[in-house]
Amino acid sequence: MNPEEKFSPPDNYPAFIERVDDATVRLKTRLRSVIQALGAVSLLVEKYQGASLKWEQRRARVALELDRCAGEPETYAALSELHDTAVKMVGLHHAQTARITEKLHLLQDHRDAIHKALAELEAGRAKLAASRAVSQDRRKLKSALYELAGANGAAAITPDPGLLSDLRQAREAVVLAEALMEVKGPRP
Repeated sequence: MNPEEKFSPPDNYPAFIERVDDATVRLKTRLRSVIQALGAVSLLVEKYQGASLKWEQRRARVALELDRCAGEPETYAALSELHDTAVKMVGLHHAQTARITEKLHLLQDHRDAIHKALAELEAGRAKLAASRAVSQDRRKLKSALYELAGANGAAAITPDPGLLSDLRQAREAVVLAEALMEVKGPRP
């Protein structure tokens, strides 16, 4: 066993990846709820806007009728009352539409924040997976180099007995080539 394996830190990547996956699942569940709420609130905003528009049209028609009223006090009083009611209802629906629209914008902000967090989680998961792969590759490379170096008696059990001899000859060839270049000097 390679001493690096004895003292190497434990592989915590699976635990971190699991945490990222858990957070992703929770956020996706919350996102589904927010999207459902957005649909319901959007529908409510449309209904209140439609009702507000109808009351505004009624108010305009009653205002025209008030302007045309020839002078019958009872008719004028009834039209005035209808006009006042229409004005109040328009104001009420506008206020309610504004409150619901605020809620809609808040839900849209929540949805956007969740989408952003999900994208960050996905990027973090990808980085963790890549880092884990690099770490595993390094560990394998160190282990292979350790075995090639002949540690722990591996030299006696080297799969290729001529490897150490070939490496030694290669080093000697490099040294001889450098010595030859020094003796001959640079050539024009």
